[in-house]
Amino acid sequence: MNRSDYIVEKIDTLATRINSKGRLNILNLHVHSEDFYAFLLNELYGWQLKNANSSKQNVEGIDLIDHANKFIIQVSATNTKQKVESSLDKDLIKIHSTYTFKFISIANDADDLRKKTFDNPHGIKFNPQDDVVDKQRVK
Repeated sequence: MNRSDYIVEKIDTLATRINSKGRLNILNLHVHSEDFYAFLLNELYGWQLKNANSSKQNVEGIDLIDHANKFIIQVSATNTKQKVESSLDKDLIKIHSTYTFKFISIANDADDLRKKTFDNPHGIKFNPQDDVVDKQRVK
């Protein structure tokens, strides 16, 4: 098995476990996924993502932030229009209005979300076709 196949297998396994444990309301993998995806995206794209919860616990609407590249990212196992719009509606988004908002679906395919239009009350940069990421797009 080559390295990329190994990574794909592990991401698929993580997504399956997040879904299975989520149904039981065991959410520890959701929290660990924030750090995992920060590390993975930093390695893949040379970003400088940090967990937003490291400076303030349970930041609403933002899980990862990259001040150098001006990204804020919501990492979620819930990939619904309502979840994205809820994140876009947070007051904290106003403070980062010059950033780009990205949504990472850690457990499910997000093709449907990329086709939708979203209420974006604070006008943050957000293009669903480019800024909604799922495990298929990360691989």
